Amino acid sequence: MDEILSGPPLAWPLGTRETAEHADGAIVIVLAAEDEALALCDNPIWILGVGWSNDSPGLENRDWACANYTKNAARMAFRQAGIHSPIEAINFAEVDDHYAYKELQSLEALGFFKFGEAGLATADGLTLKDSAFPVNVSGGSLGFGNLLDANGLARALEVVLQLRGTAGSRQLEDVNVGLAQSWRGVPTASGAVAIMGN
Repeated sequence: MDEILSGPPLAWPLGTRETAEHADGAIVIVLAAEDEALALCDNPIWILGVGWSNDSPGLENRDWACANYTKNAARMAFRQAGIHSPIEAINFAEVDDHYAYKELQSLEALGFFKFGEAGLATADGLTLKDSAFPVNVSGGSLGFGNLLDANGLARALEVVLQLRGTAGSRQLEDVNVGLAQSWRGVPTASGAVAIMGN
C-alpha cells in the first residue's frame, strides 16, 4: 500500500501506480443467432442484456463523482435481462479499472453498492475471488494492462471464460450470470454494460 501511495504522481490525487499501463492485445468474440450458436458450439454463452450510454460531452457539465453513463447503460441492460436486484441476480462482475478509483465508481453506478460504500466493501474483502461477489478476478486493466478500446472486450471475454468453466486458476465456482462493464477512457463519458449467462 505504501509503495503505491508513495509512487510517482500522475495527476493529483492519482499516482502512476494507480493507473493501468498500456498493453497490446487482440480479442475476437463471435456473435451468432441462437440456432447458429448451438450448431457452432457445445456450450454457448447467452447475452441476456446490453446497454450503452454517453454522458455530457462538455467536461464542465459532468458529475465527476458518479459514472452516470454506466448507471444509464446498466438500467438498459438490467431491463432487457429482467433483473430487478443486480446483487442477487449476478454472480460476479468484470468492471472498468483504468484507474484504481474507477472500479469503485463503476460498482456503485451499477447498483452493487450504494454511493460511497464500494471502497469499504472492497477493503472488507467483499469483492475478492472467494467472496460472495467477486470482482475483476481477471486482474482487470490494472493487472494485465490497458488495451484501450479493447478493454470492454477483455472484460466480456473473462465473463465468457468464467461462465464456460475455462478460466483456469481464476475459475469461480457455481457461476451462471456475469456482468461486463466498460468505459472508453479519458476524455469520454461513454460506456457499456453486458450481462451474460450460461
